[in-house]
Amino acid sequence: MPQDVQTCFLHQSARQELDEAGISPDDLPFDMTALLDKHPYDLSGGEQQLLALAKALGSKPQILILDEVTKGMDSALKLKAADIFKGLKADGVTLILVTHDIEFAAICADRCVMLFGGEAVCALPPYEFFDRGSFYTTSASRIARGQYEGVVTVDDLASLCKANGKR
Repeated sequence: MPQDVQTCFLHQSARQELDEAGISPDDLPFDMTALLDKHPYDLSGGEQQLLALAKALGSKPQILILDEVTKGMDSALKLKAADIFKGLKADGVTLILVTHDIEFAAICADRCVMLFGGEAVCALPPYEFFDRGSFYTTSASRIARGQYEGVVTVDDLASLCKANGKR
């Protein structure tokens, strides 16, 4: 899936896009019913991402390469996308996400790779990758530094704060 998902759209409605891809809205791991009669360009950025993902899923891929998939997504839609990707992984689909969205990578990735000069300079599980970094780390990790160890996601921080009686 390209970074500019609008390049994936050729028709006047989301329904036509799905029909062309040979996928029924009922076969998707998310509900697109409210979007079906809208022109793809009239959808929000996050909804366009979902439509492009739906089209990609029409081919029943074993591997999906997604470039900046969270572009245009709000926090709620990112959590929904994370659940979708976890479900796809559970079904045996390999996902390669290219992203600058560090928080999203921390909750979705099995492995994080930093590329520099065309080379993979670091490849680690997300908790090792984000735990001690100063620039490439999550907000939760920065906030927790000096208070808690091993914090990478907001859920990690919330759980530790709750367990220690802090709000």
